[in-house]
Amino acid sequence: MFLRSKEKRPSHSLRALIFTLPLTIFFSHSAIAHFIELIPSSSLITKSAESDFSFDIRFTHPMEGAPIMEMERPDLFGVQVAGKKYDLTTALQSAKLKGKLNPANATSYKANHKIKRAGDYSFYLVPKPYWEPEEQAMIIHYTKVVVNAYGLENGWETPVGLPVEIIPLSRPYGLWTNNIFSGQVLNNGQPEPSATIEIEYRGEGKIAVPATPFITQIVRADKNGIFHYAMPKAGWWGFAALLDNGKMLPAPDGTEAQVEEGGLIWVHTQDMPE
Repeated sequence: MFLRSKEKRPSHSLRALIFTLPLTIFFSHSAIAHFIELIPSSSLITKSAESDFSFDIRFTHPMEGAPIMEMERPDLFGVQVAGKKYDLTTALQSAKLKGKLNPANATSYKANHKIKRAGDYSFYLVPKPYWEPEEQAMIIHYTKVVVNAYGLENGWETPVGLPVEIIPLSRPYGLWTNNIFSGQVLNNGQPEPSATIEIEYRGEGKIAVPATPFITQIVRADKNGIFHYAMPKAGWWGFAALLDNGKMLPAPDGTEAQVEEGGLIWVHTQDMPE
């Protein structure tokens, strides 16, 4: 994780140098980023048989697919469509997962949703704060994904209103592999200049990574909070803008801890047929 504060906490790149030998041990620790995965069974609904779909929700390191961190029940799961918001929190169903590097079963979540009309559906998740001992910080990552139904484009670029949010400047669905995704980081509704964006492919441990820096890609936004990235492989890509807004929350030991606020968006790419 990377915070913009000036505390003497190791930077993302410095931690990558610390955890180099052996690579197979350290890839799944501090050298890679925490992401909430909010992954729908489809990013596009094109026929009625697809209208009843599901979500896989977990807190992990996407490229490695591990460890799966324990995730408390989110404070809010909702959807924005045609300018209106709907609370879907009651649809969340907890599930226990045990994966690579997991010392015990970790709590993740599932959710089902049925699309009833055409349009852009911006699903969003507000998690409870997560204590990260290696960062000595509380982590709150506001996460969203846009699902389009039946080709009606009516709101994919509209902010949901999360405290930290990435607004897509490229349509966040119907993307070919190697398309460029552009976004703008908003901090409490205002563009955040020079924000750091961490990017990970949902590789689930299936990608042969040659060195630590390949796990998490890093880009910086410009003075208007705008960034660009070309996605080189088909699948799900997560973009996380991480900010330090000076907030503090109690750590498990009762001391005050810094809060890392993140705005995440997931987008899907597909290979173009020959």
